[in-house]
Amino acid sequence: IIIKDEICDALKLWIVINYYIHKGKIHGLSEHLEDILNDSSKLVIVPDAGTGDSEECKRLIEAGKSVIILDHHSVESNGNEAIIVNNQLSEKITDKALTGVGVTYKFCKVLDDYYKTNYADRFLDLVAFGLIGDSADMTSLQTRYYTMKGIEMLQNRTGYNELLAFLTKKTIYSMNNRVSIIGIAFYINPLINSMIRLGEYNDKVIMFEAMCNSSRRIERKVRGQGVVEMSLQEYIWRACTSTNKKQKTMTDKTAMFLSEEIEQYKLDKYPIIVCNAGDDVEANSIGLIANKLASMYQRPCLLMKKYGDVCSGSGRGYNKCEIRDFRSWCEKTGLFIKTQGHPGAFGVSIAYDMTNELFELLSRMKPISEITYYVSGVYKASALSSQLVKNVAKYDYIWGGGVDEPLFIVKNLVINKHGIKLLGQKKNAIVFNYHDINFVKFTRVASLQELYSQIINCGDNIEFTVVGKFCFDYKTHSIPTVIVEDMSFRKSEKRRNVFGV
Repeated sequence: IIIKDEICDALKLWIVINYYIHKGKIHGLSEHLEDILNDSSKLVIVPDAGTGDSEECKRLIEAGKSVIILDHHSVESNGNEAIIVNNQLSEKITDKALTGVGVTYKFCKVLDDYYKTNYADRFLDLVAFGLIGDSADMTSLQTRYYTMKGIEMLQNRTGYNELLAFLTKKTIYSMNNRVSIIGIAFYINPLINSMIRLGEYNDKVIMFEAMCNSSRRIERKVRGQGVVEMSLQEYIWRACTSTNKKQKTMTDKTAMFLSEEIEQYKLDKYPIIVCNAGDDVEANSIGLIANKLASMYQRPCLLMKKYGDVCSGSGRGYNKCEIRDFRSWCEKTGLFIKTQGHPGAFGVSIAYDMTNELFELLSRMKPISEITYYVSGVYKASALSSQLVKNVAKYDYIWGGGVDEPLFIVKNLVINKHGIKLLGQKKNAIVFNYHDINFVKFTRVASLQELYSQIINCGDNIEFTVVGKFCFDYKTHSIPTVIVEDMSFRKSEKRRNVFGV
């Protein structure tokens, strides 16, 4: 690709940029090293990887190329001769939360300063998208600032990235018409993620072009319309929607298959699920499947494959158990070769010979008998007000990236059974109102008919204790609502009719 550089326009210079995209979800230089060695480039920039690629960098430098590494991974440089920009390796840098996209942005800011330009801030929407996708720690004020500035650009449609603008437009309804950290994490990041993991290589190249604001148009077959010409941005949205659906189906199917093995070998008796991914599990999807298993069994999960004498894969935590930082727990056992990543999502390796010791350790731990909730407050129903719920709900843009949405316990909720409704085509929502606050117990797939019958058969009046999140309703974003995570209930001797106590 030949790109005319505005900085060099006055000098009538042209810069030729060769870019290389990984075929799978991997990091580093090894895959394309020979191609880079044989091209005519003089400068090689490696974003979000490369710190540990000392041998590859040495070969590039010996071939007369300069190499700049823009990385955030906590990896030993091992004498790497490249120019390494890595916030994890310098004692002078106190902010370790910025991920690869953040380090790249800071590098661009230095270029702005050097050339007296102002281009880097145009990419803050991309920076926010990347920080959220890499689960950056949003308790870091610098990381949060860049993220919120990028979200502001997407919300106000002032961003420069046409692909992100298109994806935001297509998912804004699902995000309740408000761009947020959680919204991007749930509705936009998975689209790109699925393409990186499962997409065809040619589509990945087109996605890169679309993210570079290419105005090229392309034809795609659309059901019911035949072959339609469209922008690259629309093409990628359609392609990502397809791969995302495929990814979800594959993840669910594989998780169900592995659950049969877990139950056959009684692996669910342990407080941590440790499972063999086997040869049939796609390596690029191990993390997603581990996350699904952690949710299914409500405990942390290690899903690994055996490669020679080492078992490697992914660890996924579960935020409703006593182990709050699963990666640190694994490190402290002293059994693992590697635990690299985030507290609840990380890559892991263990020597095959050590797996027996791992199971022995798990067998000595107390079994999980119940879910653990970490709550921010406990209220009696008489002290709960709609304004209190609103005061918490209005900060919903804060949650995400290590700043968990708070949970609350509400006790002594007495509701007349005639005020409790079972709603939804799938009968998957139980709803009641107390002091102008809607309480909603909801599930996406299963029916709540059985639970509803148990509740209303308790008696005329039922006393609830609920664990839930304070928010606004989904449709109008104005009605104070408690989304019920869990509940207990019993017959109440207090009298309450549909008009109150």
